[in-house]
Amino acid sequence: MTIQERIKEIEDEIKKTQKNKATEKHIGLLKARMSKLELEEESHKKSGGYGFSVSKSGDATMALVGYPNVGKSSLLNALTNKKSTVGNFEFTTLTVIPGTLNYNGAQIQILDLPGIIDNAALGAGRGREIISTIRNVDLIVLVTDIQLKGLDRIIAELYKAGIVLNRKKKNIAFKRTNYGGLRIHKPRNVDIDNGDIRDIAKEFKIVNGDIYIRENIDMDDLIDFFKGNIVYIKSFMVVNKIDMPHDEEQLKRKLKDFGNYIEVSAETGHNLESMKNMIYKTLDMVRVYMRNKSGEVDYERPLILSEGATIRDVSRKISREMISTFRYAIITGPTRKIEARVGLDYKVNDEDVVTLISKY
Repeated sequence: MTIQERIKEIEDEIKKTQKNKATEKHIGLLKARMSKLELEEESHKKSGGYGFSVSKSGDATMALVGYPNVGKSSLLNALTNKKSTVGNFEFTTLTVIPGTLNYNGAQIQILDLPGIIDNAALGAGRGREIISTIRNVDLIVLVTDIQLKGLDRIIAELYKAGIVLNRKKKNIAFKRTNYGGLRIHKPRNVDIDNGDIRDIAKEFKIVNGDIYIRENIDMDDLIDFFKGNIVYIKSFMVVNKIDMPHDEEQLKRKLKDFGNYIEVSAETGHNLESMKNMIYKTLDMVRVYMRNKSGEVDYERPLILSEGATIRDVSRKISREMISTFRYAIITGPTRKIEARVGLDYKVNDEDVVTLISKY
């Protein structure tokens, strides 16, 4: 039996197994076994994971990912000033087409990629180039149409390539040893028990060492850790061509398992402004306005930072030299009751106004 046949056999067993508390461990071990086989299959393939030659630009980069002929190019054209070729046939886009969305002062690079097909993670249909490009973006927008073409298979292809959607990397570490068994160090609030941890580790041929788990995890988190080479990327789904005839109730029933989504039409413009806002919100962007020496505030060109950014990040964005000469910052904003004098590690909020004061 080939590796692909063994993977298919495990996939079928997972689908047939009813998901409940009693089957959690069995499904987890099947997933671990399948991930190990996928790693083995990948090692047998030719190397070459180079992405398309596109430089990242702007404040963030997102990719339109989906099957061929779901309207990714039409969406790019509708969201940006770029004119990607549109056709009512598969594989209209044969390379990556970049465009720029200007929204709320942010410049967001949008990449229109060739359609993903089955076995893209193993190189089918320029899959390696597509996947390698996707791994480097800040946001993945899964694009489908009212037929919901291959959504589950696309998510599976991304996962095979080490791309996990809408989950955060967990605080897990491992130190390998040559003897002594697997020693597990974890807090009491971790749901997964030591026996399950050892069983999953064994699937990856790990029997000796120290594993440090510093927060609550589940089996999928542990499998991702042992699998390695994982990137965690934010994502939501767009259902395009919503202007075409369809059964709305049936569509919603099918979509209930796919998380956050929005229905749009690139053709008519339906919900495109809401999609732009959804892109901006999902990227967790923070706008900071700078006040100059004369007291004027530049509201036209904010600094765009990520949520959790500090005055240090503001200073670094302007100039690295600013940090060495930094004395203090004065900060105001719509969420602040009073003006405050703060240091480099002070967290900024959206639409804060900042004045940087230097030593000299």
